[in-house]
Amino acid sequence: MSSSTQTKIFTLPSPSSSNTSTTPQPTLLDQIESSLLGTSSPQYPGDRPEDKQWGYKRSVPTLVLYDQEGLRLYDKITSSAPEYYPFPDELHLLKEHGKEIAESMGFPSSSLSTKKHRKEHRDEMDNNDEVPDRPWKPAKWGDAALGKYNEGVNGEEGLDGDEAFRMEQTAEQEQGWDVVELGAGALRKTAHLLLALSSSLSSNEGTPAPIRYHPLDLSEPELHRVLGEMQDGFGDQLKGKVECIGLHGDYNAGLEFIRQGKLASLSSRDSEGLGLDKVSPEVGRESKVDTPPFEVAAEAQPIAIASNKEEETIEPSPLLSPESINIITPKSEISCLPSEITESTPSCNTNNDESGTWSPISSEYDHNQSYNDAQGDSTNPQEVKESFLHSTSTSSTTPDRPLHLVFLGSSLGNFDRDSAIPFLKSLPLRKGDTLLLGLDGRPTPGEEGRRKVEVAYNDPAGHTKRFEEHGWEVVKSELGLGEGNEVEFVGRYNEVLGRHEAYFRSNDKQSIHLPKSNQDVELDKGELLNIEWSYKYSLSEALSLFAQANLRVVNTWKAPNSEYRLWVLERPEFLFSSDLYNTTMALDVLDTKKEGSGPVERARGVPKWDDWLELWRFWDHITLQMIPKEMLHQKPIDLRHICLFYTGHIPTFLDIHLTRLTKGSHTEPEYFKTIFERGIDPDVDDPTKCHDHSEVPMSEEDWPSLTEILAFRDRVRLRLKGIYDSLSSGEKSFTRHTGRVLFMTYEHEAMHAETLLYMLAQSPLTRSPTAVSSPQWDILAREWNVPQENKVITIGGGQIELGHRDLEIEDKKYGDIDGWESHEFGWDNEHPNIARSVKKFKIDSLTISNSDYLTYLKSTDKYSNLNSDIAPASWIEVNGEWKVRSLYGPLSFDIAGRWPLMASKLEFEEYAKFKNGRLPTEEELRMFYEHPDGPRTMGEGANTGVKNWHPTPPTNTTMDNAGKIMHGHNGGVWEWTDTPFKGLEGFVPSVIYPGYSMDFFDDKHFVVLGGSFATIPSIAGRKSFRNWYQANYRFSFIGARVAYDA
Repeated sequence: MSSSTQTKIFTLPSPSSSNTSTTPQPTLLDQIESSLLGTSSPQYPGDRPEDKQWGYKRSVPTLVLYDQEGLRLYDKITSSAPEYYPFPDELHLLKEHGKEIAESMGFPSSSLSTKKHRKEHRDEMDNNDEVPDRPWKPAKWGDAALGKYNEGVNGEEGLDGDEAFRMEQTAEQEQGWDVVELGAGALRKTAHLLLALSSSLSSNEGTPAPIRYHPLDLSEPELHRVLGEMQDGFGDQLKGKVECIGLHGDYNAGLEFIRQGKLASLSSRDSEGLGLDKVSPEVGRESKVDTPPFEVAAEAQPIAIASNKEEETIEPSPLLSPESINIITPKSEISCLPSEITESTPSCNTNNDESGTWSPISSEYDHNQSYNDAQGDSTNPQEVKESFLHSTSTSSTTPDRPLHLVFLGSSLGNFDRDSAIPFLKSLPLRKGDTLLLGLDGRPTPGEEGRRKVEVAYNDPAGHTKRFEEHGWEVVKSELGLGEGNEVEFVGRYNEVLGRHEAYFRSNDKQSIHLPKSNQDVELDKGELLNIEWSYKYSLSEALSLFAQANLRVVNTWKAPNSEYRLWVLERPEFLFSSDLYNTTMALDVLDTKKEGSGPVERARGVPKWDDWLELWRFWDHITLQMIPKEMLHQKPIDLRHICLFYTGHIPTFLDIHLTRLTKGSHTEPEYFKTIFERGIDPDVDDPTKCHDHSEVPMSEEDWPSLTEILAFRDRVRLRLKGIYDSLSSGEKSFTRHTGRVLFMTYEHEAMHAETLLYMLAQSPLTRSPTAVSSPQWDILAREWNVPQENKVITIGGGQIELGHRDLEIEDKKYGDIDGWESHEFGWDNEHPNIARSVKKFKIDSLTISNSDYLTYLKSTDKYSNLNSDIAPASWIEVNGEWKVRSLYGPLSFDIAGRWPLMASKLEFEEYAKFKNGRLPTEEELRMFYEHPDGPRTMGEGANTGVKNWHPTPPTNTTMDNAGKIMHGHNGGVWEWTDTPFKGLEGFVPSVIYPGYSMDFFDDKHFVVLGGSFATIPSIAGRKSFRNWYQANYRFSFIGARVAYDA
């Protein structure tokens, strides 16, 4: 591509450009003078004696490092200082794993193994009326991806698997992708990334390039350089595949431009070059956040630059400079039941009953005139339904083009840890979007690790020293200083805080005049001025950072010779918070009496309204996205009801308990409570024996329709919203009994979501989940197949506490929120708290894996006679090969062999005997969970809380480079114990749900502990929680580990 071809760069409008404030933005000189004036007392970077030597009162804004000369000097570091490992290590990862990174970001795969797995999944579905899933966009009638499914909707015989796969990739390419890099990237790295992203794409003359790459930078010359060099060096390879359009502005302006959906307006129709039409004028949205100074047009204006043009203007770049970035948190995403509902919530008429109850909203809001009257003339009930409730439609509202943000160079490390969280949280990521993040890790503790970092940031050849000290020349130039007033660059690695610290040290006692403020600053000889620091993240710190920023890890790659990592992250469709239910959280951290907080927010163990919204997204994804219509009247497991039952059971159970709570009337149709009140758990040996349960219709035509059930569900959800509004407004007292009902109905729905999922895992009709990106199995398999040692750990025995204090009959003592804010609710079998003695025992550190069990079967000659009746229910035979069931279809043992086996207690007992062991008791397993070397069911590494929709290999407890213990996890399964399920000593059955536990005290059900990948945090994180299943029940997400007598 000719170097004379023009590129286009757009100057973005400032988010505050429409702000009427006349307050001038601080100039670079303003920032320098303010930093030099400093503080009256020194700040010390730590509490150790050596930290006192690094105290400072003054600083220099990091922005001074990144003028045009500074960028040139920084480039010299990356090209000539091999000691600066972050750059070559990141470059190595992009070169070595570029195609894997592209796949993880959602670009078409060029991997043969990925294509093979997807084709095998299609082959398995040949005889099913099933729509194959496409990343981020539900399939619809007429899509090429439907292929031969649905009786050949796209042709008489349909498309074969390979042709359907090709057409699906073609559709994805026509849709395209936007890639925005925060900071104009180094060409040597960015080029490898773009080549990898476009490697599987075709170049079609006359059509727009499918990828639009947008470097975002405050420096126009830097954008000019990057795009010009990109065009000169890689234009021919990227032609027709990647279109490069620069964004001139700060991070704040760029991210706001993306939020407003304007990125698509920058598209060029000239596929032969990088030409660009002028963008239609649109002014940025008002923001109260100040922006750093730079020239802003009233609209996004194109700047034509030829790639061989001489660079002239010097402008500061925000790259590696958090001080020049304004962090704003975007407007909250509109939820299915947003706060505005309080203005149009049906009236909850109160009564004078001393119990503090109130009447429910009117039912049948679609047609009931009393509902309309309660709302006033301005409210249309149908609008309420459409605005506040989940739609029954599965159509996607996600914009067509996925967005992929790129933030390399460990630039996030220049934010302090508290600022990094809101910055990542503010990124406008939707479903299907990703963030590619480069992040340096803490080195191995000790002298060697410290020295590695310090040499990297002060190389022997002096490249870093010249780069840093050039910043002082910029300071002198801004202040109008002449000769003298010299400093030298010094730095150190602070191992405790996990950061490299850079300072200027004054060479002499000197006086510096500040011309704008007309003040003089006196520097002592040897006085330090802070210039910048770079934070390093241990593995646990990185995972905690991502969790707090509502990000999920898709994949990660670690450099072979350092702790530098590349992460592909996404924002899931829903994310369960663990903070509200963290039983180890200190009460002062919970701050239950925080000024201005409402009664619901103060109650520790009660789900907040946002928790319900997340749960409903989870539930609706399962019931409306994963269950096709032809499956509604099927039983994936004979011992359970049809799928449709559960869609009606959940709102019915909620409505029954809200009716009892409010002493009101049932939501219509009232007869739902007769068929949907309670599910079944029949005796596996004799299914005719079953506890009390609802009598359900025997024929399909006698069941309510899905539309009727969903309309009922919506009315019940509105009813619950009215209750939360009345509690929050103080209209009704928040009693502990009310809190218990809200807690119980919330966890009940969550438990049934998990029930539905293990049922769906048994059916070939189940649609794969799309709430997170599709797993890249070949990439994950390489990570998973690294051997883990199954250690035998000796536990010394002693006393262990089971249960907690939660006596339901004491609820009547608390007529309002005072006195029970910190109360932990549980189910009746969790009360009371008791102590049990445990003898010394031994136990395996890892749960039994699928491969372990396969080896056992082969060694005992059971494998040759294996069939579906005697094989674990979590396995399935496909074309003569045994595979592992998953919600994504059958997976080979190469992929899922190290996952924990999910099977019945009887199957695990046989394996334990083969190992000369046994299953642990409830007390033993609980003691192991609390042992320093034991696993945990909650935390950064635990596979619970629907972080993944599949198990993962179990891990051992280790210590990371921050000195923090990374507890192992069992892979995302419940665990069998050998303890029959019964009440703890002092058990009292529930008043509001008396049959919950007692119906299963039959010596056939056994206690299981922990939580699976589909278990919500409030359950998995509560130590007192006890689950139970029949010993011969084969279908749940339950694993086991072997224990031994000591």
